[in-house]
Amino acid sequence: MKKTNRYLIALVVALGLIPVVLDTTIVTVALNPIRNALHTDVNTAQWIITGFILSNAAIVTVGGYLANRFGRKLMFILGISVFIIGSVLCGISPSIGWLIAFRILQGVGGGLLLPIGPALAFDAFPQEERARASAVVGIPILMAPVFGPILGGYLNDTFNWHSIFFVNLPVGIIAVALALIVLPLDRPEAARGARFDYIGLALSTLGVIAIIYAFKLVTQTNPSTVSATNPGGDLYGWGYWLVWALLGAGVVLLGIFAFYALRVSRDPALDLRQLGRRDFLVSCIFNWATALITFGLLVLLPLYFESVRMPNLSPLDTGVALVPLGLGTLVGTILAAALYRAIGPRWVVFIGAALSALSAWAFAQTLQPTADANQMLAAATTHSAIAAVAGPDALRWWLFVVGLSFTMMNIAVQTLALEALKGEALAKASSLFLSTKLIFSSIGVAIITTVLIDSTRTRATDLVNQLRAAAQGAGIAPNTPGLAAARQAIETQIAVQAGTWAIQHIFWMIFFGSLGLVALALFLPGRRREIAEAQPTGEQVAVSA
Repeated sequence: MKKTNRYLIALVVALGLIPVVLDTTIVTVALNPIRNALHTDVNTAQWIITGFILSNAAIVTVGGYLANRFGRKLMFILGISVFIIGSVLCGISPSIGWLIAFRILQGVGGGLLLPIGPALAFDAFPQEERARASAVVGIPILMAPVFGPILGGYLNDTFNWHSIFFVNLPVGIIAVALALIVLPLDRPEAARGARFDYIGLALSTLGVIAIIYAFKLVTQTNPSTVSATNPGGDLYGWGYWLVWALLGAGVVLLGIFAFYALRVSRDPALDLRQLGRRDFLVSCIFNWATALITFGLLVLLPLYFESVRMPNLSPLDTGVALVPLGLGTLVGTILAAALYRAIGPRWVVFIGAALSALSAWAFAQTLQPTADANQMLAAATTHSAIAAVAGPDALRWWLFVVGLSFTMMNIAVQTLALEALKGEALAKASSLFLSTKLIFSSIGVAIITTVLIDSTRTRATDLVNQLRAAAQGAGIAPNTPGLAAARQAIETQIAVQAGTWAIQHIFWMIFFGSLGLVALALFLPGRRREIAEAQPTGEQVAVSA
């Protein structure tokens, strides 16, 4: 295969992935307009995102297996086609029920693309150049959190919520046309001599769905807690019985699947034997730890700009504020691809983890409350201003470092996990790598969301109690005219200061977690050119598995 064709294949794969990964964030911007237009409640509207995530995760789990049975090119094109059909149907949905159903259809199409795309790109490159393939394919995945809100905000403000789905149509059509021309035709061989693994597909899919939905449920609003005094309601949280029932069911299903895949099935839906390879195992462990510790940042930063800091930024302005993160991602992509072969995955990941720790420390130092209870009371009684908490300008360079660190870790670890594999083993390994990452990402988001809400409420309660005590100590009655007039400003400041305190607390958690990633990076192998000869080939792995 000519060298130019390798990059063309990788670019076609990246083009096919762009609308899928953008859709995970672009829809978030338009949730409120959609909810108002379709006359639905917040809890039902959340299923626009939840339905997409669950169907996406379910198909990611088995996408590699389906590619091996029916052909990677065919399934990749089918994935794009299903996704763009689902997008058009979402755009013309007449009700919330139809929209949720078509979002699930979108998730099915996207779930086929996510594991098959990297497998197609990796197979086009020789082993020594696969970091470049990972970089090209990784760009849309890593850039989505930045540019999704920008595009979604612009389309929603300029046109309407329908346009966020219709925009996928031209990109999808171009991607299908190029895939038909550029992608090599493969002949699946897995179907020969082995039955279709219905049991494995059912066990693995249902197990992953149950676990991811359990953690998603932790962060969803309980509609029974919504009231006039608590319009936002409370989260289901970790104490909800259904969360643990789903977790237990998911663990049991995956446990049964593990026994079935290792002891019974000749061609399992997920090839767990790949975890017997040291490079793949340590890559997965680091991948899980990274998803658990740092993935919540992509939720935390937009939340800070849009809901905590005053004045709140619009989704469009938030996306613009996060552009430095996107620039860091681009630079990190170039660096990771260039350094991977030169210094090895261990040191690329080590640098990325160290930068993650440095940026978390910097955020914890920069995002600090600017007033305590006494200062808020003094400002209210003297009509003076309280200094604003840090804004986009103060965080610009550290957002760049975050993008740099994420990319260096993700590209190096994915390359290490998949670079020695070919063909059918590569497709299945890609599904296993991505589906387990989705599980740990959902855990990380659930933890950060609940810590943020609980810490904010605790700190707000403390500030209210301190304000009352300070007012009593100063002899100021609650109905003092000046104090009563400033009550709304005081309540706003309590929310801002408590939210900032909680976010600072979370960044300290991420800092210490990132130090753990630095230590974990040392267990990764060193320079690839020194160990490549000892690494089994893709065919050997596939046979031994």
